[in-house]
Amino acid sequence: MDGDSALRWYTAVFVVRARIEGAWHDDCLIDHQVRLIRARDPESAYAHAIDLGKAEAQSYRNSEGALVIWEFDGLADLSEVQFEELGDGVEVHSWRSRGQAGESVLPKEKLAVFWLAANAHRRVEELRD
Repeated sequence: MDGDSALRWYTAVFVVRARIEGAWHDDCLIDHQVRLIRARDPESAYAHAIDLGKAEAQSYRNSEGALVIWEFDGLADLSEVQFEELGDGVEVHSWRSRGQAGESVLPKEKLAVFWLAANAHRRVEELRD
C-alpha cells in the first residue's frame, strides 16, 4: 500500500454534549456532527475518530458567568464512504428509520444552517425550553 491511495474515506457521527457546571439535565444540548475521516481501515478510522472527538472537549464562561462544558460522548455511527471523487451532491452519509417520511422532513427555518443563524443570540438554557 503506497501513500494516499491506500487510504479510504469514512463518515463518523460524533455525539458532543453541552452541560452547565453544577446543573445536570436529562435534556442536554447534544450536537451530532458528521465528520469525514481518512484512514487505512475501519480500526484506524475508529481510533482517529475517537481522538478527534476527544479534542472537541472545551469549556468557557457564558454571558451569565456559568461554566459551559462541551464533552465528547462517543460515536453514533462509523461508515465507509463509497465514492470515487468528492463533488457536488456526493452522498457522504445516510441512515434508515421506520415511520412516515414527513415526520423526518423539517421546514426551512428549522434546518440547522438557518436555525443556528436565527438563534445565535440565545443562551443554552433558553434553547432547552
